[in-house]
Amino acid sequence: MMSAVAACGVDVPGGIDRFAGSERITVEASADIQIVASSVARVASVRIIPDGLTVPRGGIIVFTAVAEDAAGRFLADVDFRWRMRDPLAGTVSAGGLFTAGSVPGAYSDVVEVTAVQSTDAGELTANGAASVVVTSGFIDTSIVSVTVFPSTATVRPGERVALRPGVLGNYGGLVQDMALVWRVTDPAAGEIDQNGILTAGTAPGFYEGAVQVQARRLTGSAPPVIGTASVRILSLEEARGGVRAIVGPSAVIGLPGERFPLVLFAFDFQGRSVPLEDVRWQVRDAGVGVMDEAGRLVLGETPGQYPASVRATGTLGGTYAGRAVSADLDVLVQRPLARVVGTPGEAQVVPEVLRIRIGERARVSLLSFDAAGIAVTTDEVGWRFDASVVTVDARGRALAVGPPGVYPGAISAVAPAVDGETRTVSATVILLGPMVRAQVVPGVVSLEVDGLAQFTALAFDGAGNRLFGIELRWELAPGTPGSVSPSGLYVAGDRPGEYAGGVRLRATQRLPR
Repeated sequence: MMSAVAACGVDVPGGIDRFAGSERITVEASADIQIVASSVARVASVRIIPDGLTVPRGGIIVFTAVAEDAAGRFLADVDFRWRMRDPLAGTVSAGGLFTAGSVPGAYSDVVEVTAVQSTDAGELTANGAASVVVTSGFIDTSIVSVTVFPSTATVRPGERVALRPGVLGNYGGLVQDMALVWRVTDPAAGEIDQNGILTAGTAPGFYEGAVQVQARRLTGSAPPVIGTASVRILSLEEARGGVRAIVGPSAVIGLPGERFPLVLFAFDFQGRSVPLEDVRWQVRDAGVGVMDEAGRLVLGETPGQYPASVRATGTLGGTYAGRAVSADLDVLVQRPLARVVGTPGEAQVVPEVLRIRIGERARVSLLSFDAAGIAVTTDEVGWRFDASVVTVDARGRALAVGPPGVYPGAISAVAPAVDGETRTVSATVILLGPMVRAQVVPGVVSLEVDGLAQFTALAFDGAGNRLFGIELRWELAPGTPGSVSPSGLYVAGDRPGEYAGGVRLRATQRLPR
């Protein structure tokens, strides 16, 4: 078997040589800083809500994010960019919709969000992460209903808001292999792109069912299923004079009996956080479930769609003392998942993408379904492999032996015959080499006096593969005013000026013995 083409990286003199006969590799990187005078509230931190959940493979979690400045004030005009740190765990959309992958397991800090704030001085960023546990589950085969979250989007004129679909299947699960088409039926309500990002119109009012999404499976010829949402556009007076509230998470999707922690946030028209003296929760539809003593929503036993079914009412403090604010939560209670058999003859290598360091061992297995669609396992598999990349024994124990790179189809196997037909399935192998390069992101920042910048570090091997589990040490170059925390949060000092290489990074990789 011929080797697949490896990904090309950036050569760093001496990078690979450091690996030979060493137990640690350390590389350095830096970022330039410009300190200016201003008083704009800048993003300092971002939190994902919820910060961890359990989901069956193929299931869906709706993540939301909250960005704050150094004083803890809520920032409204911030864009969130989502990505996965490990593709085995699943995928995440531009709107924070996570779809679990096919490989069960615990994935720590695997969903990453970057809060991006655009200012006259450039983009400011902060990063957060959430963990997921993927359990064994089954994927539904047809679409039964579609729910849009939130069921009513309350927005300022011209404001952008992300809408998310909950697509239920015939076995009570959430369908993942689908195509979505978004549209706004009343142009006065605004415009929507194909990622579900609604840009509100400018005419205040309530536009019932103005947003429509059509969901269709990627395979098959079944007609699309439609879901709708309403839009409420505030007047300028309402937007400027009021305090707004949101519930985190923005929607709850789960099975009967599941528990979800809820939190209420309040902020003024400038996006500044408003303190809450007290929060009361009201379940407005008994079918949704109950709130327990810990403030968690316990889903009821009646599957269904429950728009605006939980209301949070907060008593404000500070300059707004004596006033109250409320927000509603949409809930979708899934039908308990029915047992689903697989497609006869279907098979896959698990995991389908194997990330492994050179010299390390991992295990692969063959998942296949017999003529009745029942999953079967085979004690010994006739594995085929690219011997210049990886070796695999009959028990599925893989050993990485090749150079760093990405090798599609480096491991393959023939599934047991069904109805006289066999099927060859394969897996991609990503061989991770020693670290040769580190990068500070962003590489250049412009800050106000006492401003903040959250730096992150990227580490790569010689083939350009991103590496994780790297020890990071942040420090300031001599003469750079301010301070930097162990997590890379820089607080600008009081001396305006330009400081080339002002923030320094030392990245260290511990090598296996």
